[in-house]
Amino acid sequence: MINKKDVVRMLVPFPNIDSQLALDTHMYICLEEGNQKEFIKCQKFKPTHLISSKPPFNTIVENPDITKNPFNLKTTIDCDKSFIVSNVQVDTRLLTTHRRDVCHELFEDIKAKTDHPQFYTEPIDSDNLCRINRLISKLN
Repeated sequence: MINKKDVVRMLVPFPNIDSQLALDTHMYICLEEGNQKEFIKCQKFKPTHLISSKPPFNTIVENPDITKNPFNLKTTIDCDKSFIVSNVQVDTRLLTTHRRDVCHELFEDIKAKTDHPQFYTEPIDSDNLCRINRLISKLN
C-alpha cells in the first residue's frame, strides 16, 4: 500500500494512452491515498520550466537531497494539476528506491503551492493505467 507523501514511478495515460506520459516513466507524489488516489507529477528540471509564459506555471524546483526527497536529479514538481484514479492498487515495488517519500515540509509546500484557483484535477482511466503499468491492478 502506498501512502500520502510517497513517490512512485509509473506511466500515466494522459491525455491518452499514446501520449508521452504513457510512454515515459515519471515520478508522482501521492497527495491522497485510499480508494481515490491523487498524484502530482515530478520531472527532470529543464530551463524552460522557468519561463513564466509556458506551462507548468506553478512549480517547485527541488535539488536532490536524501533528507527531503528521493530525487537523483534537480526536479520540477508541477503544481498546476493532479491526476486522480479510483479503484486501483499500486504495488509498493513502484516506490522510489533511495527514499520512498518526500519530507513533511516539502509535502506542506506542495499543498500550499497547489492551493490556487487555476489548479485542476485530471481523472485517469483505471483500465488504461493498469494496462500500461503491470504493477498497478484494479480493485474488485
